[in-house]
Amino acid sequence: MGSHKLSIPLLLLSNINTKMGSMCMCVCFSPPNRRLISFLLLKLVSQIDQKQFDKIMELIESGKREGAKLECGGCAIGDRGLFIQPTIFSGVKDHMRIAKEEIFGPVQCIFKFKSQEEVVKRANSTEYGLAAAVFTRSMDRALSVSSALQSGTVWVNCYNALHAQAPFGGYKMSGNGRELGEYALAEYSEVKAVTIKLTEKLY
Repeated sequence: MGSHKLSIPLLLLSNINTKMGSMCMCVCFSPPNRRLISFLLLKLVSQIDQKQFDKIMELIESGKREGAKLECGGCAIGDRGLFIQPTIFSGVKDHMRIAKEEIFGPVQCIFKFKSQEEVVKRANSTEYGLAAAVFTRSMDRALSVSSALQSGTVWVNCYNALHAQAPFGGYKMSGNGRELGEYALAEYSEVKAVTIKLTEKLY
């Protein structure tokens, strides 16, 4: 599981783009040992089948055509297997396919925003709502943004932190019902209503 959309305050954008591009270059071209190479190939860049591989590559190409800036990656790894380089786009606009569609691949899209209202509106404009994350030093902002996001799960200053006690599931097109937690028991239960007519009055 991973998020392919990252919103960054405008004042921090230039520095973040440079750092993420450098990290991606390191991952793509300079892995330090075989164990890391195996982890990256199996966990981050390997695709389940040719159909998914082709879908991701088409979305990457659409990002290039529609004017997003390719910071790094964007190509297949080698001529055998279904491996795709970790890919980062900046300058992504809301109308682009890579902004609107679920990629489910090693692709990160970077957006800029000027206000909390703007970034919440963008996050909620999608037809999906499985999970989101907020990174901030302000507890007030963490609570207000978490409340405003139309997402089944919101992580604060962390990501993909799943626990058996916490229900997990999505809003909108991301599905119905919940896994984990007490709410998951509803999927294994049936509700029955029994109505009885009494001949005597109740006092």
